[in-house]
Amino acid sequence: MAMMKVSFVLSLILLSFVTGGKCSEVDCAKVPIENLEPCKAFVLGESNGPSVECCKGVKSWTTVSEEIVCECYRKAPQRLSYKPDQIRATTLPFVCRVPEFYNYIACLV
Repeated sequence: MAMMKVSFVLSLILLSFVTGGKCSEVDCAKVPIENLEPCKAFVLGESNGPSVECCKGVKSWTTVSEEIVCECYRKAPQRLSYKPDQIRATTLPFVCRVPEFYNYIACLV
């Protein structure tokens, strides 16, 4: 009986190795990196507040897992036409009322 349990556990471990690689493939073209483009003026300090479109873009990021968005942004940061100012970017979750976006700030700046 104990040998069957060990075999079962080992087979689960092996199965996780086999399927693990396939799950990590991400189609970054479908990740909404460019949706933060309307935030450019605010994040670079050229305007006092974010536009409605900027806040919609902020919210769109939270529909995809943080790990996936960050992986895709790291692979192609040029998808945004600007490098966000760290201090201004950290205010986006509050001024846009999307607190979940705070989790994405670390990979953005």
